[in-house]
Amino acid sequence: MEAGMFRYRLDSLQTKILPGRLRFVAQLNVKRAQERRAPQNIIGMNHPFDPKKFNFTKIKPGEIVFELCPQRDSPHQKNGTGVQNGTTSEEPPASKRVKKSAHMVIINVSPLAYGHILLVPSLQDCLPQVLTEEALLMAIEMTLLSKHQGFRMGFNSLCAYASVNHLHFHGYYLEYELGTESCVTVPFYSGVHVLNSDYPAPGFAFQLQGEDVMGLARQVYKVANYLQKHEIAHNVFMTRGTQFGEDCNSLHRTLRVYLWPRKPVTGPKDDFVFNPALCELAGHLPIKVEDGFTTLTEEEAVKTIKTQSLQREVFEALKTEIAAVLG
Repeated sequence: MEAGMFRYRLDSLQTKILPGRLRFVAQLNVKRAQERRAPQNIIGMNHPFDPKKFNFTKIKPGEIVFELCPQRDSPHQKNGTGVQNGTTSEEPPASKRVKKSAHMVIINVSPLAYGHILLVPSLQDCLPQVLTEEALLMAIEMTLLSKHQGFRMGFNSLCAYASVNHLHFHGYYLEYELGTESCVTVPFYSGVHVLNSDYPAPGFAFQLQGEDVMGLARQVYKVANYLQKHEIAHNVFMTRGTQFGEDCNSLHRTLRVYLWPRKPVTGPKDDFVFNPALCELAGHLPIKVEDGFTTLTEEEAVKTIKTQSLQREVFEALKTEIAAVLG
């Protein structure tokens, strides 16, 4: 902060749990709404990377936290992921100069929560904001690198509140338990689940089976790739939680990954007291205005989420198509 890298100081955020069965966590963050960089005007799912617009090759050297170094990228290492910051790798610490195809972790200069960072896979390759299997694998591995139960990661596709068309994931800490850590899911197909019908946003749910990180990434990618090819906007959220079928008191923990297909968002993005993106769909609601924070109820939050979620009949039809992809 003292070096001038952030757009504002993120003080302790006023937080409340909305009364109701969904246990939504609302946090007042007016500064992010007022002082963040204006989001790019996204009007389609297949926008190519535009070097003339803001992208992460234009960040200041001081915004770099560290380089993420998957050991599978090195012919001298066994499979796994290491962080090249002097603690989990025998290699020298990453310099502040971004190397070709380096996977960088950088600060979010407009943080929504404590420790808000961005993972930018292959930063200098200038990839558009479209999920790849390799990037998903890296995000899952990075989530698991943290022992903190409140570390979450996620992804907004184009037309789903992505504000920069340069491949990146969000990561941050949230000390409060989310309902999606243990909410009810229903078996769907080939190990993939869907959220129970009483959840306001229909979506797909995945969990880490044992240590099969690559299998999890492959499953999520199959669905996400179908959505991208058919220009269906989507959000991804990763969080530690209970194994499917276990309640919130269970000690059987794993990594849950949610993938929400949704209605597209184009043009201005300021119609609601919160924008239903990756963390909001998961139950964490950063609120943009003080009046909205004071008066927001679970019923109103559900209504906002439903305005941008797929209708049930549309989701049911999509499930048929996804089953064929997973088959």
